Amino acid sequence: MTSRSGIILFALAGLGASAQAPLWELGKVVSVEEVSVPAKAADPSCLAVPKGAAPPARCRASNLRAQQYWRVTVDVGNRRFIVRPYRAQNLLDALNQDAADYVDPKLTAASPVEVAIVSSKTVRLKTDLGQEMPAIVDSQELLSKQELLSKQEQLSTTVAPPPPATVGSKVVLLENSDFRDLEIQELKLHSFAGVVSPIRSASKTPVLVVLDSVGNVELLRLQVGKGTRELPVTENHLASSLPIVMTQVSATLRKFTVTDPLPAGEYVVLLENSDRGFLFSVR
Repeated sequence: MTSRSGIILFALAGLGASAQAPLWELGKVVSVEEVSVPAKAADPSCLAVPKGAAPPARCRASNLRAQQYWRVTVDVGNRRFIVRPYRAQNLLDALNQDAADYVDPKLTAASPVEVAIVSSKTVRLKTDLGQEMPAIVDSQELLSKQELLSKQEQLSTTVAPPPPATVGSKVVLLENSDFRDLEIQELKLHSFAGVVSPIRSASKTPVLVVLDSVGNVELLRLQVGKGTRELPVTENHLASSLPIVMTQVSATLRKFTVTDPLPAGEYVVLLENSDRGFLFSVR
């Protein structure tokens, strides 16, 4: 008979083997449904299960008690998943037979979400606020060509193509499940015209999405002067950029989040090998 410590060591080995960083893909929430299941009475045949024997699934307490969970339908690439988010468990919780502790994902239809497919039975969801949660897969299916075309049309209307003057790489602000264009100016003598950007972030921890860009991305706080916003320069050198965390969403799309709340002020995103600045304000 395998000891409990042996089971734990075996589980730890399995966790170590699967501890690779997940591959996150950009997805979209189709619908969210709250489901309540009342408690059920045990089947009479459950009384006949010999003492000490493992009961069948229909007789387990975890399958008889009342349940409440949220069923999330999400599209990822050419697949549609129906999943149930639950609270991440520690190792000992995962070893017992109790039902998962389901959680409200705080998502709505059309919400942007990132999805990492762990296995055929489990995925991980990450919201635009950075909240991450595992989810049980109830079902998955391939989308039809017509559904894929419809998704592409929706995406093209959600993220408007840049005007002729800004063809190429682009930076947008992700807020309230929508994309907002940033103010765009050519960098002239280390400064930009105006003292306040018309684009104001609703959050002190903005989420920035960079499209069709390669190379480094820098976030800098600007110094406001007489009629201009200037790049911070110390001893004839450009000041260090603010710390940001990058997530590669796809081959042509990257998401950046700040590590600390930004103080009120004017900010600019600079792309490598570009003379344009993408500006916004935090208040």
